[in-house]
Amino acid sequence: METYLYEDKLFVFVLVTLLMGGWAAWMTGKASASTWSRYPILFFYLVLLTMGVRFLHQAPFGGNMFSPYYFFVDLVIIQLIGLVSYRVRLAKQMVGKYGWMFQRSGALGWSARSSAE
Repeated sequence: METYLYEDKLFVFVLVTLLMGGWAAWMTGKASASTWSRYPILFFYLVLLTMGVRFLHQAPFGGNMFSPYYFFVDLVIIQLIGLVSYRVRLAKQMVGKYGWMFQRSGALGWSARSSAE
């Protein structure tokens, strides 16, 4: 049964895309931020990861690996998870390494410290 988010079963979508792919995207975003990589490099890594996720849909579960629509759906989900992880880690690094210059500004950002502090 095809839907807008998944092509076969909800269990397969949750297992492969959200749990396995999401965990790998989270770790990829964290690793990219740890090495001070820019976002285009992270984007490239996450496109490769999405190809792997599509393969995991196809190989054990019989999904369509080459469906552009479901590739795009998986890509958007994996990019969002990877980008959130990237920003969380980058904010933590900026505040940790340059604490005299920056302070935490929410979960995903940082801001310059005022000179009065």
